[in-house]
Amino acid sequence: KQQQRQQQRQQQQQAKAKAVEVTVDKAPPLAPGRLDQTRLKSVVKLFVVKAEPNYAQPWQVRPQRSSTGSGFVIRDSSGKLRVITNAHVVNHSTTVHIRRPGNPKKFPSTVLCVGYICDLALLEVDDDTFYEGMEPLSFSPIPQLQDTVVAVGYPRGGDSCSVTKGVVSRVDTKRYCSGGSRLLCVQIDAAINPGNSGGPAFSRADGSVVGVAFCKLTESDNIGYIIPISIVSHFLREYEVHGRYRGVSAVGFQCQEMENQALRDFHGMTPEQSGVLVYRLDPMHPVAGVLREQDVLLECEASDGTMVPVADDGTISFRGEERVEFSHLFRCRSIGDNIRVNVLREKKRVTLSYELQRFYPLVPGIHTTDVLQGGCTPSYFIIGGLVFVPLSVVFLEQAYGSSWKKSCPVAVQALLPEYKDFSDQQVVVLFQVLSAQLNYGYRLQTVQLKSFNGVEVRNLRHLAELVDGSKDPWLRFSMDGGRSIVLCAEKTRSESAEVLARHAIPCDRSDELIASCEN
Repeated sequence: KQQQRQQQRQQQQQAKAKAVEVTVDKAPPLAPGRLDQTRLKSVVKLFVVKAEPNYAQPWQVRPQRSSTGSGFVIRDSSGKLRVITNAHVVNHSTTVHIRRPGNPKKFPSTVLCVGYICDLALLEVDDDTFYEGMEPLSFSPIPQLQDTVVAVGYPRGGDSCSVTKGVVSRVDTKRYCSGGSRLLCVQIDAAINPGNSGGPAFSRADGSVVGVAFCKLTESDNIGYIIPISIVSHFLREYEVHGRYRGVSAVGFQCQEMENQALRDFHGMTPEQSGVLVYRLDPMHPVAGVLREQDVLLECEASDGTMVPVADDGTISFRGEERVEFSHLFRCRSIGDNIRVNVLREKKRVTLSYELQRFYPLVPGIHTTDVLQGGCTPSYFIIGGLVFVPLSVVFLEQAYGSSWKKSCPVAVQALLPEYKDFSDQQVVVLFQVLSAQLNYGYRLQTVQLKSFNGVEVRNLRHLAELVDGSKDPWLRFSMDGGRSIVLCAEKTRSESAEVLARHAIPCDRSDELIASCEN
């Protein structure tokens, strides 16, 4: 019986071994279009150390932190090899090191150009040995819906390269950053996680790069976005021609949809016509001298010179059955280009043209000293414990957290889409009141300052100059909505230093305000 049991066990083991052999033999062949190792070797990992500014407490910097991201090697028009990644990967960086696949060494790199609005950055590695054996990746046009794409990068959860597969779900427009313009983007269902940012998305068909991974929809599963070649090409062209990224062209006006029949009839539109109604012009944009409020925008010029009809919902035809916002026709062109538009003015069709320029927002949305990209830096002025700061989207994000749109005052949010009336205009807000006896009873927070001692405040520097030069015995701050704060000038000036010391604040104003006072 024991011999029989041993024979049975041997037979069972042999049967299992044969089953394994059969399974291996029947494994499916490699799918066509699989990425080869040459392309994967060109995808690199970035190690970044950051020192981020603190807009909620602008007299100090946030604690230093480390992060990682992805990137890949390309060849620019001069023939040099570079590394491209996302702007948010290297933003606020103090050091950026890059590691290539299969090599434990981290090479120091230099950030050559950053496009905050398009979320792209170009890096250079001086050590030529870094590029040995690496082939620059090539780009291909925007993929079609349902095309298979492969996202490659270094997401969290591991140290080696990660490969995920998905399909193109839609092509739409999206803001790449808070306060930025809506640009063309491609939605895919391949997994994109923190650390994937800056990595390439390959076409499964030919292995070319169809986009740069930059974000995912946090409240949903497997909804990621990549930056298409049209945006990448514009970014690289800006750097090659101008040595920097100047931003994107702005439409220059605000408009409303014309889907209501009564509105169409009032403006004399025929059944064959469609468009949007212009109701607000940017006073600092060249369009202010060309278009008029109540013009109906009928058609816009495409980059190939053809006139593209604008639908009543503000969209245009894009690749047949797809549709995107008409602003895409403006933002895919360079600053300084001329664009033709057909409008309906007082029920007459008129052809006009104007020079495209960037948008200078009243409320900046990006942390950068580059004002041309709509940037800003932390700034403050404190008097009598009243902390005044210029309003920015970055400030709201840090002061109120990720849910700032729900928690910050509605009156402040209403200022976000507004245009500037003059170049150095800022919205100055009282952010907080540092507790002291001289300001006891004032509990205002994040409310706009309208005037000081009866003089309208133009910007934060203007406020500091008004306070410093005031001879009035009272300091009167008039706030939005009619509320006011009044302080005794003599007592405020004598006790302000003590208030600052109690809250460990080194100075009553930021460095650029000190420099302006000295000048």
